[in-house]
Amino acid sequence: MLDIGFIFPSSEYLFDPFKGDPHTHFQILTVLDSYFGDKVNTSIIDLRGIKKEFAKYHIPEKDLYLHSVYTLDFNEQKSIVETLRERYPKAKHIAGGPHANFFKEETLQIFDSIILGDGEESIKEVINDINNSKLKKIYEQKSPIDINDYPYPLRRYLPEATVARKGLLNLRNKKGFGDLLTTTVVFSRGCPYNCSFCAMPSIKRYNPGIRFRKPEFIKEEIEYLKTEYGIQGISLLDEISFPRNLQKAKSHLEAISKTGIIWRGQCRVDDITPEIAKMLRDSNCVTMCMGVESAVQECLDWINKKTSVERSKESIRLLKQNGIETRLYMILGLPGEPEDIVERTWKYIQETDPEAVYLSLLTIRPGTEMFNNPNKFGIARIKTDWDKTMHMYSRYGKEKINLTFEYKKITPWGRGFTRKEIIDNYLELQEKILANNKGPL
Repeated sequence: MLDIGFIFPSSEYLFDPFKGDPHTHFQILTVLDSYFGDKVNTSIIDLRGIKKEFAKYHIPEKDLYLHSVYTLDFNEQKSIVETLRERYPKAKHIAGGPHANFFKEETLQIFDSIILGDGEESIKEVINDINNSKLKKIYEQKSPIDINDYPYPLRRYLPEATVARKGLLNLRNKKGFGDLLTTTVVFSRGCPYNCSFCAMPSIKRYNPGIRFRKPEFIKEEIEYLKTEYGIQGISLLDEISFPRNLQKAKSHLEAISKTGIIWRGQCRVDDITPEIAKMLRDSNCVTMCMGVESAVQECLDWINKKTSVERSKESIRLLKQNGIETRLYMILGLPGEPEDIVERTWKYIQETDPEAVYLSLLTIRPGTEMFNNPNKFGIARIKTDWDKTMHMYSRYGKEKINLTFEYKKITPWGRGFTRKEIIDNYLELQEKILANNKGPL
């Protein structure tokens, strides 16, 4: 039997690391257990909430360690592997995830093998090759993956208390929802859009577009969560919570509705129509989160958002008409920002009156068009200290503010803001948001 541990790093840069469930880990280990049965022993090694320097004391010996590598976690995961190679020299280390896809050579210096693209089929090949002493350096997805070919991800790899939690469905204007037992779910994979600050477009060569779970599988997974964990509400982490096609959206949302679950999700600002807003209400959606990004159309055009400021206003209005609270994600430091960016953003917030605004600083992350083509966006330099690529360290607590890039003095849209100006704008707007009870819930 091959003993396999999938390591989940500390996530100490998050305000609450336990709000982010290890969905990749659930998915891959469920696939392994389903395919190999009693030939493997699988577990998640959960390091959330543990200080990095003490992590080694919480990692048991395994034959194989799996790692899903995000840029923010790279240095921590590198340190973990170096420590484990000293303690358990016979163990193998396999890495997948965004950073492995963008920096293959760097990642291969640390890990024995890397997986490129979605991992469901590649991880099976890895296990078979380890058993036959034929492990290769690179395993790459050969064809698009249908996520409906695999079982829904089981949660048995973690204690029940970390799966079923309260506080995920807090509302601004209604009491009691935050007391519901909730968890996060993912019913889709991918995104059909090409925003310049997002890394997702760069891995579309493996799986173009967006893929949704079939409605019957969505219902089955929710019922499993209700039965096994007493779940009363769910938070959808999908980039887009429902299909754009009206008939498919109806089937998708009806599947959620039939379970009687309360839920929140996120979508693009141009996904909300009168019909969709009503369907969301009827399916027990209580909150919809939207990436507005900017209140300035020029900024949206620069980042290839393919939406409009006016369209976002209309979506917020439709959601409010149907009793659904709105949370807006907004970014400061985007290319094209005018001198009065704070005033124009605050005016937009006052006009649309969302229940919450989650404000971030722009970061330039690997795999994005901004990272790959900085001159196009008037960027003079980008820092590659991977520990400092978080757009927001601790929401609105006492945070150390980092800006990972610097604009040129003269950019394609005019004068480029200095780092200090961008940070000052961020702090000024943040203060307005908090003072007017529009901060994170």
